Amino acid sequence: MKEARILNIDTRGRIVIPNIFRKSLGIEDATQIMMIADSEKKEIRIYPVGWSGEKDTVKFKIYMNDVAGSLALIAKTIGELKISLIYGEAIVIEKGKLAIWNVIAPIPEGLNIEKIIETLIQRGKAQKIEIIE
Repeated sequence: MKEARILNIDTRGRIVIPNIFRKSLGIEDATQIMMIADSEKKEIRIYPVGWSGEKDTVKFKIYMNDVAGSLALIAKTIGELKISLIYGEAIVIEKGKLAIWNVIAPIPEGLNIEKIIETLIQRGKAQKIEIIE
């Protein structure tokens, strides 16, 4: 079932997600959400993220060589770590030299960020990884 509401944005840029939406989507206190803005369509989409058995979501900025296969190797390594991506966007910074993959993912139980970074650098051949707050 679809619900629609017109909401107001307060002076600090906040909106309140109506209770009927929160209940139907299983959004509770401290649930993380992802917001995607499409400036061409003048559209904002909001998605709840985080599932049981997983810690908070984390945004990684993964630096890699801009050569064929770099992204595939890192993606394969992420899959081997049993990390399920929520969002990813690859950007070429300097053709043939540097690319960045921005990724949002929940951290599965039993994995820590340091181990993920170490594995992506060693096995995935990432140059550097930053955690974006």
